[in-house]
Amino acid sequence: MSSASNKYFDAPAPAPEHPRIRAWGSYRKHPEVDHVELEIRRNREGLTFLPTRMFVTFYRADGDILRGPDEAEWELELDDWLVKEHVRAKDEDNEKLRFSLRLKAAMRPIAARFGDGYFNSVLVYLLREGPFANHPALAETLGSIHEYPAAGGSKGDCEGLVDHELGVAAQELMGLYADRTVAEDILAGAITQYLDDRFHVTDRRLLGLG
Repeated sequence: MSSASNKYFDAPAPAPEHPRIRAWGSYRKHPEVDHVELEIRRNREGLTFLPTRMFVTFYRADGDILRGPDEAEWELELDDWLVKEHVRAKDEDNEKLRFSLRLKAAMRPIAARFGDGYFNSVLVYLLREGPFANHPALAETLGSIHEYPAAGGSKGDCEGLVDHELGVAAQELMGLYADRTVAEDILAGAITQYLDDRFHVTDRRLLGLG
């Protein structure tokens, strides 16, 4: 027998806003805030990385800090809000790290759907034939990765999903940087860092394995 009233069916509650987003949104509305800046810190400890931290700082027009830096562990939800609010990382290198983390999150379900080995193969060969193939840093990293070409009817679907996520990242960067050349270099650098992490390129070099 159904109940006369059930809040889960009658009026589902909306998801509460992330407390950090609620706070940052409030800080940003302060009349003295001119711009907001993000810094990502990901420190290496041996062959592993410590948890990635994000630092958000609110500046006055004269460059003085009004509030922050406010520290939090990196979360995609928080970074999505910052991207939507057109908040840049502190410099281009930090932006590359930021977008490598975003790519990692975006590519994770694709790898889960197709399997790591198949996804790796499709990704590497797609990039070798793509518009960033001649980017120096990316070309060097791709040269350190050895994957056999993917085969089978799923290749097109996998390529399409990877291309889609790279396109999403490109459009997000164009929302942050008016200069397309800068946006392209950041995306190429982000892809390079993502590949380095995924295929343990730097780790293998540190161990003298290539």
